[in-house]
Amino acid sequence: MKLKVLSLITAIVLTHSTYAVTIETDHPWYLAGEAMRVSVKADEVSTVYAELCDTYGMVAGIVISLQEGLGRGVIELPADLHSGYYVLSAYTRDNTLVSHRLVAVVNALRKSVDDDIEWLPADSCWTAADGTAALVSEKTADIRETDGHIVKAHIQNVYDGQTFKGSQICPSLSIVGKQIHYFEGEMTNDSTAVFRTYGIHGKLPLVLSAKSSSGVNLPVRIISPFAVLLPKRLPHLVFHYERSEVEARSIAMQRHQMTMPSATLLEYDETVLGTEPDLSYNLDEYRQFLTVREVLVEYVSYVKNAKVNGVPQLFVSKEQGDYMTFLPTLVLIDGMPVSDIERLLNYDARRIHHINIYGNQYSFGHGLYNGILSFVSRSGQLTNYATEQGMQYLEYVFP
Repeated sequence: MKLKVLSLITAIVLTHSTYAVTIETDHPWYLAGEAMRVSVKADEVSTVYAELCDTYGMVAGIVISLQEGLGRGVIELPADLHSGYYVLSAYTRDNTLVSHRLVAVVNALRKSVDDDIEWLPADSCWTAADGTAALVSEKTADIRETDGHIVKAHIQNVYDGQTFKGSQICPSLSIVGKQIHYFEGEMTNDSTAVFRTYGIHGKLPLVLSAKSSSGVNLPVRIISPFAVLLPKRLPHLVFHYERSEVEARSIAMQRHQMTMPSATLLEYDETVLGTEPDLSYNLDEYRQFLTVREVLVEYVSYVKNAKVNGVPQLFVSKEQGDYMTFLPTLVLIDGMPVSDIERLLNYDARRIHHINIYGNQYSFGHGLYNGILSFVSRSGQLTNYATEQGMQYLEYVFP
């Protein structure tokens, strides 16, 4: 099995060319869905981030602990990766010293419009090359992890012909589950948000969202918390394959996928915000209605459904009739913020287990909310409740 690059004219534009970290992988190429074992070496550090990126953003990554300068970890490659070259980068925790290497990924089970691969049998004619690519270094700001873990996201700030400035965008990150872990990000420019998370660890499902000042959810996606520039272009992959080897590794990969553990879901805890809710409804104790709208009308106190500029909104208060409508209420379902209130009101109430109302004022960053209205489903997994347009749902490993 040999992988060769026919043309290496293309340069990979990446940050920092100081090679204080070295990184190795257990194979020269991988199938989408396989486990990639990574070994790193670094001096005078205890933690290294290993991240796999294409020209669109980070597709997978892990945090590796080092002892005496050595560390190992496993990156689970998503099964839906496109075929082509990726860049594997290693960053130290306390600075941006980095090492890069090209990694070839082949998706043998599905085709994608982003595929950049040419399949050639092992006995075909080909032109050899050394398999390396030039690195163009560019100095970047030193983004340090100080408290908790940094998550970085790119926001498409142009929507329907309108361009939004950073001050007009409210980015948020929420952990999906039966607890409330909600973080609002800081816009470092008009299209980049940084979230400083804390108090969570392990593999967890999360949702990223970015709401504009006009109420529109802008498309958002996670990117490396350290890298400022992604590769502009990647070399074309010419894959000289042996069918028996590809088939054998494909079968092993599919067996591996079946044994992979899913993300952890946070168990129900009504005191996760440091206080119990002012009102809590366990819908097992009430007659089952078909929609959330009916439940709010029949049982739930101190919640008002009203329209603001023609858009349905929900508001909460501590006392009946005392609604502070000039401040929004943070509405969540399984930890995910809800913008489309009408869709929530029509959701199947039989899937909801708890409704919690927090009546105080809360700030999770730059925004101020008059209360929290939290819906917790029986599964805690947004069952039959898809993310809204523009949001990104993914499983993420928090160190």
